Amino acid sequence: MNILMVGAGSMSESLVKGWIASGISPQMITMTNRTDRVRLDVLATQYGVRTTAEEQVDQFDVVVLAMQPDGVLDYVKQHTWMNQLVVSVAAHITPAEIETHVTCGAVCAMPNTPVAFRTGMTGLWFGDHISDIKKRQATALFERVGETVETDASTMPYLMAAAGCSPAFFYEIVGAMTPVLTKAGFNESVARRIIAQAMKGSAELLLHEERPTAELIQDVAAPGGPTDRGVHVLREHQLSEAMHAALMESAREEN
Repeated sequence: MNILMVGAGSMSESLVKGWIASGISPQMITMTNRTDRVRLDVLATQYGVRTTAEEQVDQFDVVVLAMQPDGVLDYVKQHTWMNQLVVSVAAHITPAEIETHVTCGAVCAMPNTPVAFRTGMTGLWFGDHISDIKKRQATALFERVGETVETDASTMPYLMAAAGCSPAFFYEIVGAMTPVLTKAGFNESVARRIIAQAMKGSAELLLHEERPTAELIQDVAAPGGPTDRGVHVLREHQLSEAMHAALMESAREEN
């Protein structure tokens, strides 16, 4: 399976890193980036992937469009498509827009950066003209770097907000919590690791639980205890309302 990565931004790098860790040979991945050749060379040295300045898309089984959204459709129009698996990871691009210019169908994927460590969450929005074989191929490719869920026009914006944007929301929360620990005497690196490891464990537990989150909170929040008091502070400051507003803003399509 020969993969062409069109673009060398953070998402492209995260996918390459995760796919290589999953067992795909770096020599099966070719990257191209027309705006920053220096970064392309750095990634080639770091990961051992191939690079090209003049890609021929018909030489690849999978073409991942990982450039800025405003460049995706122009790129698609400029090339001849045969039977490739065409995957866009650009926000706010639809499979139908791509399929206007290709005959092999398309899928729009919304992964998040934890795919680099094979713990990502990817939404897959399949076009009307993509075959079942290609659907399975796309699903298997992204399951190498985490979990997948099928989305559509109505659900993709919210998947993008909840999964694609959530790493930044998480980092914002960690950044807010870290100073409390540093003021208590931990250095910043240790403080951040304490918070991240605690949340990592909590997330792992949540993945194995079917009970509502309210019941899970009760497991660790004895009435009047420190956790219970802290949870009440979060509720008094309308955390749920703030998270709802953040997700709805991230899901909102730009005018």
